[in-house]
Amino acid sequence: MMTLLKKTALHDLLNQPVLFDANIFMVGISNRLSDKNCLFENIKQLYLQPMFESFTDIYIHDEVFKELDEESKAFVDSYRGRNVTIVDEGGLYGRDPRYTMIFNNIAGHELIKYVRGRAKDRGEVYSLAYAAYHNMNFFCSKDIMADHAAHELEDLRDVEIITFDIIVLSAYVYYARRGDNSHSKGLKSLYKTYCADVIKRHGLPPTLGEYIKAVQDYL
Repeated sequence: MMTLLKKTALHDLLNQPVLFDANIFMVGISNRLSDKNCLFENIKQLYLQPMFESFTDIYIHDEVFKELDEESKAFVDSYRGRNVTIVDEGGLYGRDPRYTMIFNNIAGHELIKYVRGRAKDRGEVYSLAYAAYHNMNFFCSKDIMADHAAHELEDLRDVEIITFDIIVLSAYVYYARRGDNSHSKGLKSLYKTYCADVIKRHGLPPTLGEYIKAVQDYL
């Protein structure tokens, strides 16, 4: 089983600086009109709020913040000044050779092929470049692009990619410590549905219950 937790225990990971991508807010978004469980308020209670309450030093790139809908922006704003900081490129591109090289190397990766100014993948590329420049962890959810790129690009060798299984785990631990098991069913479904890709790629246990047992030594 390949998991970041073998390198960094969950309680340590939660206290390290981390950059969040826009896709953390978009889990289940395609089903929000047909499935009430995917409504933002439910997703917020299920894992967003536990996640923002658990990580102590969260950064969100301004290019990502611009992509969020009004509900997500309002949620992020409620944590600004506490444990959330909105960052930007700071005029580094074209002025700082190291940052410019990092950005161009990430943008030019065969899985990304991003052209500055294009809307698609903008937030993720800017976030990855910021994470690489500042040696910061990076969270992506279902998208495998960042995960693969981080393993292939020298510029991202110091960036730990936090996959969605760890977010589900942090929510489970958050509620378990409060003696609240009302979200257990929802978290099990979240793990099964939205961790399917990382389960396959990283050889993780197929169910949340088995996953929790397997990572007991890394909490």
